[in-house]
Amino acid sequence: MPSIRPLALVMAMLALTDGLSAQCDSSDFALLCNDGDMVNDAVFSCGFSCFLASDITVCFDGCIANAVPQMSAGCVSCFAAQSTCVSDNCFLTCAFGSEADCAACVAGNCQADFENCAGIVDLDGDGESTVCDCDDSNADVYPGAPGTAAGLDNNCDGALSAEELGCPLDLNGDALITVSDVLVLLSEFGCLSECSADIDGDGLVTVSDILALLGGFGTDC
Repeated sequence: MPSIRPLALVMAMLALTDGLSAQCDSSDFALLCNDGDMVNDAVFSCGFSCFLASDITVCFDGCIANAVPQMSAGCVSCFAAQSTCVSDNCFLTCAFGSEADCAACVAGNCQADFENCAGIVDLDGDGESTVCDCDDSNADVYPGAPGTAAGLDNNCDGALSAEELGCPLDLNGDALITVSDVLVLLSEFGCLSECSADIDGDGLVTVSDILALLGGFGTDC
């Protein structure tokens, strides 16, 4: 008899938890965004322990609450309800089918209810849900987004880059062109690819970038 593959089940469940709100609060968002691997491990372990339990919801609820005490009770309840849905609708598919088939079954049968419970949304349609999107009302703001020169933290890293400020000479993001920016440029002098101090846009950090920076030295953005 083929063995049950809890990893396929758990990975399918986690694929649906890309963004949580409503029952999952802002601290849950931070946990899932920054410590996703830890949550993955806990869900895997609890999925394995509770998959054949007589009351999966109660088992999973208690298991996740113990394994991830930082997670709010409301958010835990959404995971627990999801596990029951998967057991009721996708047991055979996830036990004996492929991971892709398991994921498709979970998505088709359990995703909507889970999203309603957790509050998974992408209000601005930028492809990033509210877990890691620091401004879900602006489609130009999401993790990894390019700068728009509008003074916004487009990439959600907590700092404003030169691209985000619209000031290419300000290499350290303090809105001033000073010795600090010169030092940043010198630390990358000779860079040949993916150069953050490439002021003139030629893909390199050379003397021309130094001259461009010195041309704006002492000004602000």
